Amino acid sequence: AAEPAAQAEGCWGTGPTVTDTLGVRWPTRYCNNFLAGDVYNYVDGRWQPIGRLNAGDSWFVCQSHGPENPPVGEWLNDIWLYTEADVVWAAGGWGGFPATHVSGGENYEPIPNLDWCPWENTLARRGTPTTPGK
Repeated sequence: AAEPAAQAEGCWGTGPTVTDTLGVRWPTRYCNNFLAGDVYNYVDGRWQPIGRLNAGDSWFVCQSHGPENPPVGEWLNDIWLYTEADVVWAAGGWGGFPATHVSGGENYEPIPNLDWCPWENTLARRGTPTTPGK
């Protein structure tokens, strides 16, 4: 089945205003995560799964570079979309969801129509070690 035009182009519309575990209020946009997957965050000094996001149309706050995404077929990326997991294991469920699981992106490109996170320009870029001490 073909994707709706809005979803094929990346994110669309206006989602709810949400408050993360740090108390920051964020506007959101809807994007289609065509594949369920883990939401990641830094816990105990390492990037690890802290929850699970179901497949479907979900809201996302913003996107930023980070560690390599889990590959999906030939799709590769190092961009993560900030959101809250549907199933929470740790860190309040807030973290990064891999761009490789979201419609509209290209390899190592941002998801169209979703803002960059305010911390984007302070994070390591692709090719720069993301693990402390390396």
